[in-house]
Amino acid sequence: MRCFIAAWPDEPTRIALSSLSDHVRQRVEHRRVSRPDDLHLTLAFIGNLAEDIALDLSDAIAKLRFTPFAWQLDALGFFKEAGVVWLGAGGETTEPLVDLGDRVRALLDQMNVAYDRRPLAPHVTLLHGVRSFAAKQVAPIRWCIDSLALYRSDPARQASRYMRVER
Repeated sequence: MRCFIAAWPDEPTRIALSSLSDHVRQRVEHRRVSRPDDLHLTLAFIGNLAEDIALDLSDAIAKLRFTPFAWQLDALGFFKEAGVVWLGAGGETTEPLVDLGDRVRALLDQMNVAYDRRPLAPHVTLLHGVRSFAAKQVAPIRWCIDSLALYRSDPARQASRYMRVER
């Protein structure tokens, strides 16, 4: 199964993210919009994992403790090569978010689970299949990051579906 470790927003944050996404999609040519229920923050992309390893990793992530913190998202950006418009922090990334990403990656190293080692670029993907986009500041959305989990990506006709991995 294709896996990643992520934080999922609470309902008010998801609604705010979805509302912003709706606003942006009306003004930008794109192929696909991220579904509101799929909006998330990936802390580590893993790729394919055997089911038994995924279940063990899910248990380990569930035991990872951290102090909840607020992440302020206030900038729309563009990954040109991927054709993705994203929402993230316009200023410096909060230290607690960087620390949490480091702790997640240390856990993966400890468990000998391979993952994408590119530097953490915290963002929420809003639109796919975009050819051009000018980055801009937006009204801030505060997201309290208070939990993490392991998710799997199940391929589907239009877009992958994300499901939490649990025993």
